[in-house]
Amino acid sequence: MSKLFSLATRMQGVESSPTLRLNALAQEMIREGKDVINLTAGETDFETPANIRAAAVKAMEAGKTRYTAPHGTPELRKAVAAWFERDFGLKYSFQQVTTTCGVKQGIFHLMLAIVGAGDEVIIPAPYWVSYPEMVRLAGGTPIILPSQSGFGLQREALKKAITKRTRLLLLNFPNNPSGASYSKDDLEFVAELLKGTDILVASDEIYSSLCYDGTAFHSFASLSEDAYQRTITFNGLSKSHAMTGWRVGFAAGEIKIIEAMGILQAQSATNITSFVQDAAIEALKQTKAEFEPRRLDMQSRRDLAVSILRGAEKLKLDTPTGAFYCFPDVSAYFNQRLPGSEAMSEYLLLEAGVATVPGKPFGDDRCIRISFAKDKQSLEKGLGRFVAALQKL
Repeated sequence: MSKLFSLATRMQGVESSPTLRLNALAQEMIREGKDVINLTAGETDFETPANIRAAAVKAMEAGKTRYTAPHGTPELRKAVAAWFERDFGLKYSFQQVTTTCGVKQGIFHLMLAIVGAGDEVIIPAPYWVSYPEMVRLAGGTPIILPSQSGFGLQREALKKAITKRTRLLLLNFPNNPSGASYSKDDLEFVAELLKGTDILVASDEIYSSLCYDGTAFHSFASLSEDAYQRTITFNGLSKSHAMTGWRVGFAAGEIKIIEAMGILQAQSATNITSFVQDAAIEALKQTKAEFEPRRLDMQSRRDLAVSILRGAEKLKLDTPTGAFYCFPDVSAYFNQRLPGSEAMSEYLLLEAGVATVPGKPFGDDRCIRISFAKDKQSLEKGLGRFVAALQKL
């Protein structure tokens, strides 16, 4: 075969996002007039607050439609640094902050900046589907800590996974897809374990605003001076401010690494959208108290989703303490025709009209990811179908 359309070896084994693929399939079925309840998307149904939208319009009308510095404007970087200190107790200079087109791009740039051939990146499962693919594209090797019941930190497994080749530990809490959060005790164990090593930590904290039942959020870099020095902290506005499509992410940490990430930004996207940066400054003025009604609303949806799902007799479900996902274990319903989560998600979509995401790409083939960031009527209808479809099996 001709090499005309051959792909680089780095693309071998790299797959597209299953969440985007199944969401697209569900949308196509909806366009065809089929009755589908879509519980796949990783975004809330809240509107971006009016003052944030107005700030973007004002910036456009003021002519802020041209290039900015790759890291973002100094005003935005200073606003991000102030936000990290106000809400998380993290003191960063603005030179330690860079802005990216969402946290996903930021983590990808980190991988490209610090991971190379022979390097290992430890990723606890379940994990966001893109993490292992980013490691592979950077030339590294993802080391997966297998998922366990309750989705807590596997201390002994983490100890055994660390080798001389370990370059990075990637943490995500509250977790996508499980909604589980690490305790402060677990995080302090990790911080103590890494002392004296050359292992960096990437802490993806994008769901930090969505913690339930009094669960306290502790940023990993806030645990100790050592943790602060070795951590690149990621956060953004997608989940907390209903700004998924605006593509605003932040990374903060060691200046040398932040500068390298800025170089990658300059050589790829150049900068995040210029007028969006003014909107982001406005968004960062929002306090936790102002967000509280939305958090409580999401917690009530969580409660509804959990109560309905527990109507399936053989389903196993740990109540999520953060984010907006349930990740039930449906393996008791597997059979010869439906041997795993991918076949199960397809069955639920085609036979019950409920779009979900299989757990296999998240590192746990026993489970199905369900987003409860939908209105309660849709949740009742969709999850009712979900439970009925399982009971038929």
